[in-house]
Amino acid sequence: MSESSPIKDALYAKIEDIGQEQIHQLLLNGKFSELFEKIYGPVIQSVHNIEEYEKHGTLAESLTHYLFTEMLIPSQRKITFKNIELDMIIPNTEELQKNSHNTIMIFFVKTSNIEEIKQRIQDIKKIQKEDLNIWIISKDHIEIPQSTYITEKESFGKFLKDAQNFIKTKKMNKLNIFKTKV
Repeated sequence: MSESSPIKDALYAKIEDIGQEQIHQLLLNGKFSELFEKIYGPVIQSVHNIEEYEKHGTLAESLTHYLFTEMLIPSQRKITFKNIELDMIIPNTEELQKNSHNTIMIFFVKTSNIEEIKQRIQDIKKIQKEDLNIWIISKDHIEIPQSTYITEKESFGKFLKDAQNFIKTKKMNKLNIFKTKV
């Protein structure tokens, strides 16, 4: 059981406030940016006493984990592979060992230190050579060769759509697109 955190507590309180049914409807209709807007901003504003980059990175990671679960996007979270810490991988380490072309590494930036960020990317590149299969989620835009998404509605919405499309093109999705009852 993971420990409680003010960010996760605020996130799940907001999810409960919006309601599963409305969240599922927004997901089913591909309204990822609208969903992000309803959840992300209010949660960020409600959490205090946490450094900004850490706050944005942690919330983006927690929200992604929740939404990937709801969207049935296979992923593993917070794992160590070949002594390299990974925030998230689509779909899993088994696929990474078989064919790294079929995996996406997602790195949630929790610092403003560009050298730390670049070092973390270099570590990830030891196991995922393709820059296009390393996705960086950050509070601010970073000039790097990897795919970068920022924590604002259009970019984060594109990130969710890209993840969904990756799963579809690699034929990893279960027949359903969402956990929702239709």
